[in-house]
Amino acid sequence: MGRVCRIVAISGFLNAAAWCVCHGPDHIISAGIEDNFRGPPKPVTPSARLLATEEARIYFKLYGNSRFRRFDEDGGNRLFLTSLILPSRRICSALFETHLRRRFDGRFGMDYNDFLELGFAPFCCTGTHKSLFRAGIWQGDPFDLLVKTLRVPLPAVELNQFVFLTESPHYFDIMIHNDTTVDYVKLILRFE
Repeated sequence: MGRVCRIVAISGFLNAAAWCVCHGPDHIISAGIEDNFRGPPKPVTPSARLLATEEARIYFKLYGNSRFRRFDEDGGNRLFLTSLILPSRRICSALFETHLRRRFDGRFGMDYNDFLELGFAPFCCTGTHKSLFRAGIWQGDPFDLLVKTLRVPLPAVELNQFVFLTESPHYFDIMIHNDTTVDYVKLILRFE
């Protein structure tokens, strides 16, 4: 199906804010299993560019392969890295979702400095390989909040720029630092 773009007229002038209405069903790309953290740990699939980031290289240098987290794997100071492959289609809307669990039970702990980074490794500030989202996961949450589902809307224009200006495969990279357990990750896409 096609897309419908609406242009709003204000005082006789066209407003630059035009938005698109997406049609068709959601297209879900996911990793991990939505099983509420039931073991055993499930494998992750980080892209080569994600493994080459500065954070991954530091972890590997300090700890070897012992400090990389898989899905449903508990423990402190474990870097979570995985990637999802984007389809070569024009994206109309995108929503990232993940289900997370704190390491510490109801008291202040080092998980409050954990962050989530989403984008295209090596997470530069400009060009096609950049970070689309980076923020603290637990900052501002009450200490007794132990599990949550996090949803982050993503800019479709940036996803499209990456898909159409880079060679396949198009990896969407996910990094979670470093005391937070991950149940699953997923991208919910709509196409034009």
